[in-house]
Amino acid sequence: MAAAEYSALAGKTRAMYGKLLTSEDYSELMQQRSVGDVAAILKYHTHYRGVLSGINECDIHRIQLENILKKSLLDDFRKLFCFSRGKRKAFLKIAYMKHEVESIKRLFRVLEMEGTTTLAKEALLFLSKYDTLNITRLSKVHSSQEFIANLKGTGYYHILRPFLAEDKSHNLFHIEMSLDRYYMNLVISKKKSLLQGMDAKVVDYSVGTEIDVMNLLWIYRGRAIYNLDRSVILGYLVPHGYSLSIDLIYELVDARGSEAFKQIVAKTKYAELFSSDKHMFFELNYSEYMYTMHKRFLRKYGFTISSALSYLHLKEFELSNIISIIEGIRYQLPEDEIRRYIVGFQDIHR
Repeated sequence: MAAAEYSALAGKTRAMYGKLLTSEDYSELMQQRSVGDVAAILKYHTHYRGVLSGINECDIHRIQLENILKKSLLDDFRKLFCFSRGKRKAFLKIAYMKHEVESIKRLFRVLEMEGTTTLAKEALLFLSKYDTLNITRLSKVHSSQEFIANLKGTGYYHILRPFLAEDKSHNLFHIEMSLDRYYMNLVISKKKSLLQGMDAKVVDYSVGTEIDVMNLLWIYRGRAIYNLDRSVILGYLVPHGYSLSIDLIYELVDARGSEAFKQIVAKTKYAELFSSDKHMFFELNYSEYMYTMHKRFLRKYGFTISSALSYLHLKEFELSNIISIIEGIRYQLPEDEIRRYIVGFQDIHR
């Protein structure tokens, strides 16, 4: 990447990062008592004013607000595309696919729970780039098979085609794991062909670390929670991790009980992820770990593609935090309780 392009991309991401919510913003949001109150704070006092300018905060529903906020992430991708060229821009487009995958998984979950879906088109906005897809039709499908059939013309159809047969053993779990593996394998493949030098090294570390943690959580759930067969767990592990050897992975898969698993993990740099006795906090520990890593990368590797990738991860955490606050308010949780679910809250000061 030419020096000028490095400088332009780094400058843009730093400017966008500087607009993210502060700890004071989060504290004010947590003191609100309704979705409308949260929407009003975001609309009039934060960088979300643009994307929320057309809403009536007195008459907005939770899902509607979430969908509109996610549009701001799509807008951020578009801005960063404008400051990237060639192979780096192509790799950013691969990173964009993560949100396509999440949109697809979201619709499958709705179908699993309700048997039909009336998702707003906005919920599938990350799929809107495909000329072959009818987003209106996708948002109204009545079965997983119908949804998969409507994905023709995308790479996802080939991954999901085996699930067209109405086989109860092919449940949501298998579909989501197949999509995650597809995305991660694609990232690694494209990294090799599109990136080099420091760009490649930083992505190796960040994506490899994410794969390591995904595999750890999967092994733990598979053995300690779902009691799955060893072969099933090994079959869904994502390759290309960064620091977990295959021997250690086998040792983790064969661990007898959660305590034995934690003792093995304690020998790795990921020990802190399983420091709690409650399963629900493992995911939060994972998010905190990744938040800290990407904030460090944004500062340390600002003149690589990591400046854009790490910013986008931090923006995702911000959106997740806002949704957690809305959920906390919905269930009338006290502010101190909501704060426990805000990723990076102790490190948000800039």
